[in-house]
Amino acid sequence: MFLIDFKHRQSQAFLHGFVKGLAAPIMLFNVEGAPGIPRVDPVALPQRTDREALAGDWRRVGDDLRAVITRHGEAA
Repeated sequence: MFLIDFKHRQSQAFLHGFVKGLAAPIMLFNVEGAPGIPRVDPVALPQRTDREALAGDWRRVGDDLRAVITRHGEAA
């Protein structure tokens, strides 16, 4: 909620703010429920050592770099 209402002229802004101020206590009794939390099933991840995980990450980085270098070579 903004302190200054730039969408309306001065008299309209005052009236708009006044009505919003009158309606504010009603919002305390708002009955709208909170959205439900979706159920998330756990995912089984493969058990790898840190060394295997890092090696796989760097392998994928190298594959990406090779693909970009090849693509750049074709464009030139």
